[in-house]
Amino acid sequence: MNTYELTMDFENILKEVGSFGSFQKILLMGILVPALIVSPWFSMDAIFLSNTPDHWCYVPEMEHSNLSLQFQKMLIRPSSDKSCSRYDVNYSQILQSGNWSVNPDWPTTECDHGWQFDKTNYDATATTKWNMVCKDSQYNSLMLSLVFIGDLVGTPVYGFLSDRCGRKPTFFFVAFLVSVTEVGSVLSPYFSLFLVLRVINGTAMTTIYAGIYIITLELVDPSMRARINGIATTSWTGGLCLLSLIAWVTRNWIYLSIVVSVTAASLLLLWKVIPESPSWLISQEKYAEATEVMKKISKINGKSAHEGNELFQKIQEFGEKIQKQKLGEDKHSPLDFFRYPTLRKRFILVTLCWMGDSIPYYGLQINVKNLAGNEFLNFFLVSLIEVPAHICTWLFMERIGRRCCSVCAFALSSLACLLPVVFISEYEIVGVVASLIAKASTSGAFLALYQQGPELFPTPLRAVGMGMSCTIGVGSALIVPYIVYLAKYGTYIPFLIFAMISMASGVCASFLPETLNKNLPQTVADAENFEKDFKFFSCSASCEPEPEAERSTWTPARLSVR
Repeated sequence: MNTYELTMDFENILKEVGSFGSFQKILLMGILVPALIVSPWFSMDAIFLSNTPDHWCYVPEMEHSNLSLQFQKMLIRPSSDKSCSRYDVNYSQILQSGNWSVNPDWPTTECDHGWQFDKTNYDATATTKWNMVCKDSQYNSLMLSLVFIGDLVGTPVYGFLSDRCGRKPTFFFVAFLVSVTEVGSVLSPYFSLFLVLRVINGTAMTTIYAGIYIITLELVDPSMRARINGIATTSWTGGLCLLSLIAWVTRNWIYLSIVVSVTAASLLLLWKVIPESPSWLISQEKYAEATEVMKKISKINGKSAHEGNELFQKIQEFGEKIQKQKLGEDKHSPLDFFRYPTLRKRFILVTLCWMGDSIPYYGLQINVKNLAGNEFLNFFLVSLIEVPAHICTWLFMERIGRRCCSVCAFALSSLACLLPVVFISEYEIVGVVASLIAKASTSGAFLALYQQGPELFPTPLRAVGMGMSCTIGVGSALIVPYIVYLAKYGTYIPFLIFAMISMASGVCASFLPETLNKNLPQTVADAENFEKDFKFFSCSASCEPEPEAERSTWTPARLSVR
């Protein structure tokens, strides 16, 4: 019995208890959507926590004078370096003389008494707390990179725990970890401890999203999984939009962290409401516990499958089939992606596409601080643009195919990012428009790649292959803060780098075959022969599915959040 037939057996059991009844709708709208709305807060809040307000040298004499802030800055800030140096003059004498004119020939010196920070948008941030400016400004980028470093380490670890200990306990452990490390980091009296806690906090970036998503995905009819994916993605986007509002209201990194920490802790209240995945319980031969979960679903959905012992017998028989298949099937490992030439090539191409999508996606989100206008509004708009992008991509993806959508999305992102390069400092609004178009494009490319990637891999390696690609892809975003940091030398530089990366990703995507309406590979041999002779210059997919085409029933056990 192959994997597809086993999947059908479980689907039949799920239909008996209700594959999309009241239980699933409550789980979806009452738990999944709220949990995924807040999930981006636990990682993306670092963008606001580490924000660097406008700053200038602190001069005690000027601080205690009666001069307006505008006059103080005029007397302190040299035109050559307004943030990291001051005029080396006797400010007490200047104040006593009443001559407040500036001589451009005055000597300058480095800030020796610290800095003053503009409080238009923030009362305090990690940057103002730890003085991560001027010669120590690289620590600001390091703080953001630690989120992605943590995710790169944490995703496989929590993936292992999820498979070994269960989806439910892993999800709640991560929620508890976020609540502790989030508020602990901002209250830390030591900078080194602050950085360590940010790394630990970053390990939860993927799992906090994927945990509840996978539980829901494994309890609904396969025909609903695409819709669940769309709802989950839109919920993430909604959370990003709300995050900008919360940051604007709180204005203080400690208050923002408290809100995020309390939100993470509130997820622990869902312990009795969220069920363990029946699929995982069956795989662990915990048939009685799996039956109890399925009976609960049957009762809430108004079915009769919970009556008698027939449900337990079917689950036990299904579990025994799984165990027999495990004993009889060929052993597969991630090394298979490097043993077979076609599978190796496509795995590398998918991974490169993930890397080339993750870097501009997160980069454009972080780079809002370098755009003209209000940064909170810019963050909101750059987040909100994902919604129409997802809708358009999904519609086109089911008509013209995944490959064409990916290539076009990468191409549009590259062209959009070139706009600020062509119109350097001529029109400030160009940066905002380019960010919106490019962010919409990268979001669309994510959705298309999320669908196409696993469809290229054989069934036994589908989840682990996509998990590896996503983890490496999102992990590569650890260089993003340093790319954004280059804006200090020219605001167009990050856009130029994102344009080149998107262009390279589009080339990689063009070498991947179309998967729409195709028989998906079930074995490694199938994957080696899948669309081996596809035409490179063909960008349209057949509208008619191939005979006996396998439905995509892969489960993203270790997928990265984006």
